[in-house]
Amino acid sequence: MSALFDVEKDNARFFRLSRRVFTMFAILTGLYLAASTSAILLNNPSFMHDWRGIASIVLTILAFLIYGVQFRMSLKMQCPPPLRYAVGLWASLYLVVVLLTLVNSSFVWDFYIVFAISFALFGSIRLLLAVGCIALTLFAFQGLLILPLSGSALVGLTSQGLTLFSVTGFIMLFQHLIEERFERNKLFQQLAQANGELEEAHHQLEQSVVQEQELAILRERTRLAREMHDTIGHALVLISVKLEAAQRLRKRDPERCDHELESTKQIARETMTALRASIADLRSPTLEHGHINLALSRTAREFARRNNLQVTYTFQADIGLLPEAIEETLWKVSQEAFTNIEKHAHASQVQVRISQQNEKLLLQIHDDGIGLPQHCANPNWMEAQDISAQEATMDCKACMNV
Repeated sequence: MSALFDVEKDNARFFRLSRRVFTMFAILTGLYLAASTSAILLNNPSFMHDWRGIASIVLTILAFLIYGVQFRMSLKMQCPPPLRYAVGLWASLYLVVVLLTLVNSSFVWDFYIVFAISFALFGSIRLLLAVGCIALTLFAFQGLLILPLSGSALVGLTSQGLTLFSVTGFIMLFQHLIEERFERNKLFQQLAQANGELEEAHHQLEQSVVQEQELAILRERTRLAREMHDTIGHALVLISVKLEAAQRLRKRDPERCDHELESTKQIARETMTALRASIADLRSPTLEHGHINLALSRTAREFARRNNLQVTYTFQADIGLLPEAIEETLWKVSQEAFTNIEKHAHASQVQVRISQQNEKLLLQIHDDGIGLPQHCANPNWMEAQDISAQEATMDCKACMNV
């Protein structure tokens, strides 16, 4: 859980305060029972010479022991206890106080101890039933239920009834607040547990992603190594053998030597083509960590900061996920364009835009640089030069600002 709210500390603080309150009430109850019994026995000296005195003392001790059992359960925060224990304790204390009141009517006020213990044993409807039973018994022993009711009886019934049930209503409200408090803390604990499980799952997912990336890199290295061994390695061996053969044939058979050299050049070209294809199949590590939009946006910012340029980057919002091959193509073309601008264009502003028109995806890169060299711009340039069309195209592309 966060440092702002610790459920365990909050519960421990509440339990500590509750135990102090329960202990204070237990002490007050013990003092009240001892004081009330002593006062009744002193006011009735004859009780000390017959069974009523012994009965009063024994029943008072029994009442305190019953209250002590409930007090011990309260210290263990078993409130309310299971129903059978709650009913047993309440009925036992109720019966003891009834017997005390039968011994002497002054013990009738001990019903308020039964009233007090009811709050720790019951809740809701059961509490109202227990308080109603206590009130009827209390009024009966006080003679307030004798019909017809007198004015003083009505006053007594009203005053004591309001006292008992108003206190009961307040305690029920307090019990409800305590229940809501524990429900809140339980939700906090569940939230903390769920948060911990999510963090653990996220950590495991991150580890899994890292392992998958490492495995993908290892597989790619293995594939590339196998391809290089099967193609470039064999080609280099063959080139070496043919060059040695051409070297031996140079004086003895020049025509065959030239043939071997041409064959070697063809093998070298095919090997370069295979090497370019292998490199083209490699996926950029930058694209492994996010969408092409994020990768290009980050690269454009770095490019602008590195070259002190004003770069405007726009990515059409309704373009969804793209296939990896298309993302890789966009990435490599844009990187090549940025390299050419940085090396040759001498530009101050660059606009990069990726948009979609019908089923076509357009990558547009413009700059305000110096443009193409003059010889590349001349349409008759290739005819005026004694070089192949492929070489001319390669030369023009090397100079082009995309």
